[in-house]
Amino acid sequence: MPLSNMEPGEYEAMVAKAGHSFTAATDLLSFMRLHKVHQPELVLLHGGELLSKYPRKLGNELWTVMEQVFLAACIAGHDEWRDYCLKQLVHKWPNSHRVERLKGIYKESLEDYNEANKIYKKIIKDKPEDTITQKRLIAMYKQRGQIDKAVEAINAYLETFSTDAEVWHELAELYIEAGSLSRAVYCFEELVLANPRSMYNILSYAELLYSVGDYELSRKYYCLACYLDGACLRALWGLLAVNMALAEKDKQNEKLIQMGSFCNERLRNLYKGVGGHGQVATAMLKDVASSASA
Repeated sequence: MPLSNMEPGEYEAMVAKAGHSFTAATDLLSFMRLHKVHQPELVLLHGGELLSKYPRKLGNELWTVMEQVFLAACIAGHDEWRDYCLKQLVHKWPNSHRVERLKGIYKESLEDYNEANKIYKKIIKDKPEDTITQKRLIAMYKQRGQIDKAVEAINAYLETFSTDAEVWHELAELYIEAGSLSRAVYCFEELVLANPRSMYNILSYAELLYSVGDYELSRKYYCLACYLDGACLRALWGLLAVNMALAEKDKQNEKLIQMGSFCNERLRNLYKGVGGHGQVATAMLKDVASSASA
């Protein structure tokens, strides 16, 4: 069960129990791995105790916990646990690509990025299908502010794994950050194709299209968003904005006039009785309606 789906206090209760029993501690660490809960100090506290007191009792889970503690130690800067865990993992699996990747993370923790880069690239050369290592290399470039290298690595990754929506989104964010909106548009086009009913993808695509001046296509995607959720304020405001931009070029277009009136009226109804910010929004909408009719 993800954290967002848990009852208030449920995760905290799980954490509190972890200090009192072996089973509770292993359950907590398993939950944190499964749902990617990033609390390295907590992992070091309970994982370190399990490795110190119950290595035999962990059985096959020993190595999973050891890797988890190693990663937490790299983040938290706990050199002793970091060095100990890596030494044990290397001894157990000296020829493992997974352990080689951990060596790269170890080098990152020492800020020896050139060596980490060499390790990751060697793994990718030997095992091109290793998506985890490729994503680790991209993350390292981003962390160091090497955006050009990150973009280059992502594009190389997408040549092979073109259906990875998460990486398309990451590339779009980098392009937006760099101000290359036309390229971000292309990324969100791929995301919309991958998940055509995602409101986030549809609205982000519509907003980017608006930003690059493709008002007609932007209007179509705002209309789609309004069709999927007629009470979505973001979609309605976007549709109103793009409609106003189109109306500037064609003031006598009856369809645009009707669309603008529809958005304005729909937004006013949604803002009724919602307090001070609703009154401000309603006043703005009245001004927009007055300007449109002038």
